[in-house]
Order: sequence, then structure tokens, then C-alpha cells
Amino acid sequence: MKRGPIATLGGNVQLNPEEQIFIEIFRRAEEIAGGRPNIAIIPTASQDTEKAGKDYSILFRKMGADITILNPDVRDSANHKDLGELAEKVDAFFFTGGNQLRITTMLGGTRLLEKIKERYLRGSMVGGTSAGAACLTGIMIAHGESEDALMAGELELSSGLNFIGNATIDTHFTARGRFPRLIHVVAENPGILGIGIGEHTGAFWDFKKNEFEVIGSRNLVVVDGVTIGASNKADIKPGEPLCVENITLHILSNGSTFDLDKRKVTLPERIIEEPDVEI
Repeated sequence: MKRGPIATLGGNVQLNPEEQIFIEIFRRAEEIAGGRPNIAIIPTASQDTEKAGKDYSILFRKMGADITILNPDVRDSANHKDLGELAEKVDAFFFTGGNQLRITTMLGGTRLLEKIKERYLRGSMVGGTSAGAACLTGIMIAHGESEDALMAGELELSSGLNFIGNATIDTHFTARGRFPRLIHVVAENPGILGIGIGEHTGAFWDFKKNEFEVIGSRNLVVVDGVTIGASNKADIKPGEPLCVENITLHILSNGSTFDLDKRKVTLPERIIEEPDVEI
């Protein structure tokens, strides 16, 4: 089986057909379809699922896609065969923003999610923005304010949908000051990568190359815990401060790539080229 690509967006990306990030999503979906793609909108995370579904449908239709709406209103609906049959025809699935727990509690363990994963393992694309990106990892941040996130007991983790198994994604990263949240997650789970995605920015995961590329106008931060030495995480009580040494940090921007095997960044050519020097 061949895994499809994944697109994880940091949120607040303008719904404009000329937006670079959505152009890239459409291009990859079109490549998978071999022509006009069928893109499924999954607005489950939103408080107003009808509006979210409509807004993204308008966007992708303008770009030339056929649209399928997958919006179960209760868990029983997510187990109905009709939704599974609709998902079978989809080339790319897109989760909108909102609350990631709405996605995991509605879809976790259902036939619909099983069908989406089946399609993904046969090459279909999966993507999401904000909560729709945060839910795609194995370990997901459920709750926790940024200002207290380096104190024990202030961060609640949950299981995500596990399309990306060895990472945690936090979105709206710099705009909402969420660096402490990601540090805490990685300190508690040193084997995973913490991916903090800024607004107007996306990470495009290619599992053939086992890397992701950054596209957008803000930063993406990678927090790597494999180099961690000493940590007090296992010994502190709720309300006590975290102490950890030797976390590795990478800051990426548009055009950067990250090798998931080597855990290494490749910077854009415009940065690594030697500048001209006048004598």
C-alpha cells in the first residue's frame, strides 16, 4: 500500500483560490485523481458545520474540484454505510478548524474513519487546518493554556487520529504563544517530534521521501526530544515547574524541508547559497 500525502495547516489561511497553500493542496489532489479531483470537506470540528462546509466547498469548487461533504451529526451517522460509500470516491479529505476533540470523539472508532484511513493507505490525500491539523497525529493536545504549560498538570493530552504516528502538531503557534505547550509534550514524550505551525503556513508531508516541506509566510518550529538528557517530568507534582535539558529546536520557513529519518533540516537554496562579495 502507498500512503497518500498529508497537508497540515497552522490556521487562519485565507480562503482564496490564489493562496499558495491551497494551490498546492489542489495540485496534489489533482495529481492523485489524474484529473478533476473529488475533495471531501469534513467540518466536524466547527461550531457551525454548515457554514464551514459551505465556505471550503466554494473555495475548492472555484479551483476546479468536485465536492463531497462528510458531516455526521452523531456517531451513529459516522457508522452508516452511505458515508463510507461517499468516502470511497474521494481523492482528498480536508478537516476544517474548530475543536479537535469534536473530531476525535465523533469519528474515533467509526466506519467512516476506517474508510478514510483505507483510502489514505491507497494514496488519497488527508489534510486539515488548525484543529483539523492537530487531530491528525497519534498524540494530540486536547487542553492547556500556553502561559501555564510548563507547569505539571496544566496540559491535557489525548489520542489523535494517528495518520502521523510519531509527532504532535500545535497550530496558530506563534500568534498564540504556544511554544511552552510543545516543549511540555516533547519532554513527556521524547521520542516524538513536536511540530508548531504558524498561521498562514502549512507542512506538506511526503512519505515516499519521508519528509515534509514548509509552504507559507510564517514559521514552522520543530521540537525534537531525542537529545534530551536529564528531566524532572516523572518526579514533579501538579503545579510544580518542569525542568529539562538539551532539547533540540529547529525553526523553518517557506521552502525548508525536514527529513523525518535523519531529523535534519534542509534550508531553502536562497539561504544556503553563498552571497556575492564585492572587493
